Amino acid sequence: MLLSADPGAVGEAACRAEVLDEVAVYCGREGVGWAVCTGRDLLAALTRELAECNGVRLTPKDHEFLELIALWCALRLCGVQRMPDSLTADVESAVRTHVERGFELDGPMTLIRMAHARITQDLTTSCGRLGEAHRPVALLCELSEVLFDAVETLCRLVSTRFLREREQWHSGLVAQRRDLVRGVLRGEPVPVDKATRRLGYDVTQQHLAVLVWSEQDNRRAADLERTAVRLLSRAGCAAKLLIPAGAAGLWAWGAQPSPGAELGGEPLPEAVQAAVGLPAAGLAGLRTSHLQAVTAARIGARTGTSSVHEYRALEFVALLAADESAAASFVARELGPLAADTPSARVLRTTLKSYLDEDRSPSVAARRLHVAKNTVLYRVKKAEQLRGRPLEDNRLQVHAALHLAEVLGTGVSQPVGMAATA
Repeated sequence: MLLSADPGAVGEAACRAEVLDEVAVYCGREGVGWAVCTGRDLLAALTRELAECNGVRLTPKDHEFLELIALWCALRLCGVQRMPDSLTADVESAVRTHVERGFELDGPMTLIRMAHARITQDLTTSCGRLGEAHRPVALLCELSEVLFDAVETLCRLVSTRFLREREQWHSGLVAQRRDLVRGVLRGEPVPVDKATRRLGYDVTQQHLAVLVWSEQDNRRAADLERTAVRLLSRAGCAAKLLIPAGAAGLWAWGAQPSPGAELGGEPLPEAVQAAVGLPAAGLAGLRTSHLQAVTAARIGARTGTSSVHEYRALEFVALLAADESAAASFVARELGPLAADTPSARVLRTTLKSYLDEDRSPSVAARRLHVAKNTVLYRVKKAEQLRGRPLEDNRLQVHAALHLAEVLGTGVSQPVGMAATA
């Protein structure tokens, strides 16, 4: 009675014939014709309304979605309680399209609400033209209740499917981006245009690589992302690329970093560590800076500090310690008893390194260490005695060994007879 349309005005449907045939089993061809006409009228009306409000343009897929809404309303008004499988599949397909177009959930939900309002208004007007014999008031109450229930069912389906589709789409996109980046890091040939398009990041620029990780698996990914973004922003990077790496790790790159940016003093959240490479250009630079950050992470994590580990500051040690076994032998050989892992030996090594860092100036080293000049001179002499050779004997090697010992430690036990104080 209410679901009727002029056969000559029905026109071409937006939905699949299979869906229309299934709806016709319950609502007849007149009910299907009403839904097709309603869907087309909704498209025209909502196109005008949305264009006036915010410039949104509806598409043929939106036309199909509006027709599906009308078909479901027709089914509910004909007493059908469960949405047919073919209709459900096409609603889910429309939701998937919204996700792939990058729309938020409020997109399809807005169409449902606006369609509900117009369908209710149109059918209410039709009820008002009925005579008393048709009990228009009771029919109006039933109509309102059924349409509200139809829309609630549809909203639940759309919202549930939207969240699921977005999660799957996002996971798939992240996986594709991660696989591509891994290929780049392995040195595989990857077309520049493909990498830029897939990553949404211009790979031809200068890149600064940052690694962020946590020893706590329960550290939220959002904490790692915020840390990476803060570090890259501090370095002056505008565009950023973030790639999750396991449950508690993140690979990140920033484009066009500021020259000479230093991040070593940047505070980090509890239980979070970070490492930074050097700026480098292009896809090769993406890989180079990342590998430098990996090296800085490996070496810096052994220092036991929670600061940002910069390859710039650790490069000398990284080169010296390319062969760690050989480096350990070098430290033990050059420092001798001075390499002992004791508090007194550590004090002497720190003082001697500062003395050499400051071009053998005891006064400058004293200011740096916040001790008296005579204390520096005493410790330097003590270190020479403990080593058993004058400082001028292989001074460059001694300085290098002190660098290695400061960052990597020595692991050498105290020899017999070593002094307990410095």
